[in-house]
Amino acid sequence: MQEYKVAIIGGGPAGMMAAIKAAQVLGPKTVCIIEKNDGLGKKLLMTGGGRCNIANNTPIHDQLNYYNKNKNFLKHALYTLPQDKLLEMFEEKDLEFHIEDKKRIFPDSEDAHDILDVLEEYLEELEVDIHTNCPINANDIEHELNERMEPVFLIENDKISLNASKIVVSTGGITYPSTGSTGDGYRIASKMNHTITDIKPGLVSFNVDDFLLRSLSGLTLSDVELSFKDKKKKISVRGDALISHFGLTGPAVIDLSNLLIEKSKFTILDDSLNQKSDEEIEELELFTNKITIDFTPDLTEEEIKEQITKDTPDNGKMSIKNYMKKFLPANFVDYFLMKINISPSKTMANITKKDKNKIAENLKRHPIEIESLEMDLAKVTIGGVKSKEIDSKTLQSRFVDGLYFAGEVLEMAGPTGGYNLQIAFATGYLAGQEAANSLK
Repeated sequence: MQEYKVAIIGGGPAGMMAAIKAAQVLGPKTVCIIEKNDGLGKKLLMTGGGRCNIANNTPIHDQLNYYNKNKNFLKHALYTLPQDKLLEMFEEKDLEFHIEDKKRIFPDSEDAHDILDVLEEYLEELEVDIHTNCPINANDIEHELNERMEPVFLIENDKISLNASKIVVSTGGITYPSTGSTGDGYRIASKMNHTITDIKPGLVSFNVDDFLLRSLSGLTLSDVELSFKDKKKKISVRGDALISHFGLTGPAVIDLSNLLIEKSKFTILDDSLNQKSDEEIEELELFTNKITIDFTPDLTEEEIKEQITKDTPDNGKMSIKNYMKKFLPANFVDYFLMKINISPSKTMANITKKDKNKIAENLKRHPIEIESLEMDLAKVTIGGVKSKEIDSKTLQSRFVDGLYFAGEVLEMAGPTGGYNLQIAFATGYLAGQEAANSLK
């Protein structure tokens, strides 16, 4: 039986970073990664459309506001490995980065393989053992005393046999199961008496049962505000939306989906912590299926009506279709006017007060009804191992000495833009560091 000081279960971004940091502290041949796939970083290669949006340049104290109830839990990890320190690791291996949209950080090569190559180079230099094609189930792990009466974890099945003083569970969530994220970490944590909060798909797109809208697939609605109502409070996200063949997607849609799903009371796991059937998932109910689009977030409804009134005298012969290009993408105008029952050939001179009211109201609150979530495109998992049961300073279990958690298996998810990958690296770094330091 092989012996290690630290064993990492799961070879994604969090697991690789945990192994690197633990090996830097403990030295060569002391750390291993156990990975169910035939190679490391399967999901990493898909991030940012394969370009790898590795982190976000937003200051950490501002980033924390995105995590609501979990911001205090994440604070120590994110400050332990902030963006500049993370990037330095890769820059030391001659990988350079650039920032897009003032905040999204990408490698200059725009190739996720280069990020993976650097991580694997560190692992090789530090002599971290990599065990691939080794799926680990909850029943494969036992926590007991060795012959020296020291607590150890025994990990054994028909693929592998080893023991380790500490283990880091970094198996990911349950999205993109083709990459190996099938909820293994939830079952391991549950066996160790941890609570698994409701598991939901995060950062998803919306299916919309509107053929005419979907016929505009590929059209971008730039700088819009998407909203839904929570009692009397409006919850909104501003950014770009994209019309697709199934409905709506794009950064603003995907970020709003997290806020909407967090309000919804359902889980996609059954009592055994396995994913429910597609039929069961289709029947899950959202907090609300009604959202609105504000096409002019910098203008009030009254300002829109005043603008139309002001422009009418000089544009009396202009069709309302051509005039509406002032507020909307040209290809969207016909759809918009049809929805509010105004003829596109109507001239500005013939626009009534009722028409102005309808135009202004729908520019500010255009209703969209969500048919369902596009589950197959979920980018992250919402929910996971309950954060109150984990020490935020070390990421060690409060129940089992030597058991650590990192990455998407934890109860948290951020918006699009590199936040989730940054969480994975930061929590992996902290868990690996603390697991190793506890053995010095």
